[in-house]
Amino acid sequence: MGSCVLYVCGLFTLLVMTVLSDDAPSVSLQNAAKPGTRMPVYGIGTCGYSPGPWVPGEHWNNSVAVKAMGEWLKIGGRRIDTSLDYNDQPGVGQAVQVSGIPRSEIFITSKVGGGPMGYNETLNQFKEVLSTLNMSYVDLVLIHWPWPLVGGSTDPACQNGAASANSCRLSSWKAMLEIWNSGGARAVGVSNFEIKHLESLKGENLPLPSVNQVEFSPYWHELDLLDYCKRNLIVFNGYAPLATPDWAPHSHHWNGSLLDQDVLNAIGKKHSKSPAQVALRWSIQMDVVINPRTWDPDHMREDIDLGFTLSEDEMTQITNVPKPSNPKVCPDPRSYP
Repeated sequence: MGSCVLYVCGLFTLLVMTVLSDDAPSVSLQNAAKPGTRMPVYGIGTCGYSPGPWVPGEHWNNSVAVKAMGEWLKIGGRRIDTSLDYNDQPGVGQAVQVSGIPRSEIFITSKVGGGPMGYNETLNQFKEVLSTLNMSYVDLVLIHWPWPLVGGSTDPACQNGAASANSCRLSSWKAMLEIWNSGGARAVGVSNFEIKHLESLKGENLPLPSVNQVEFSPYWHELDLLDYCKRNLIVFNGYAPLATPDWAPHSHHWNGSLLDQDVLNAIGKKHSKSPAQVALRWSIQMDVVINPRTWDPDHMREDIDLGFTLSEDEMTQITNVPKPSNPKVCPDPRSYP
């Protein structure tokens, strides 16, 4: 095995990151995870693969999800990120079933939290996760957002609106730990949690999340949050790594495509890689597990062909790339109580 070549090579890296020259790099999940659980670094997001009530642009269906995920698995991808909110889980589950690949070799992440939160609500949503995927377990399940939708919750901890956000979040996390302890998920974690949200869980002396899935790209990167997760052995999983929206047309005024940036194109030319591959490699060298989203098999192949190394100077150039006026793709959870 080779030496550590990551841009930030600290305790987190030494504990959990497989050498990046390996064919299928992965990280070892800590905290609320079954011992020995490893999460592939290369994953694919599926938001918008099927028509949902909130998707304004791409109107996919489950047959498209089956085909796209089938291609991903065929080329060697082994991690799929989905959610109840994405309305694509039947297609994802079917793709896994017909792939001919043992279920144990495919890492499935799903999420709860699209409906009212609370202890029983979390358990019931997880039952729906398994039902729509047609699976007996998932490898990782996340609470999708730190701001719990408390309307309609039967949980006493969720009855006071914004004032009960912390108690409702805590009650939901206890349900997640029950899911983990019962074997429904090999690991449990969170998504879009800021330091204050993680600190509220830490203060209860409960197992911490194994993963925090957060928007992360050269346009939007919360380095203080990344450092916090490393210090607490929480794997940092970045979505929207190419700084592009999950659906099109997007409501934001997009005034500067990351992949059109001269810096990324120049660095890509030097390494014989695309600007997208440069951006993804930047995330990996920041110790971030990636979730790019595509249905194009050629792009999928690019997304797992990342066996090159960016220099420290190249990393700095990418980190400091000029940002558009609105660099964030998704809502900003820093304002959530």
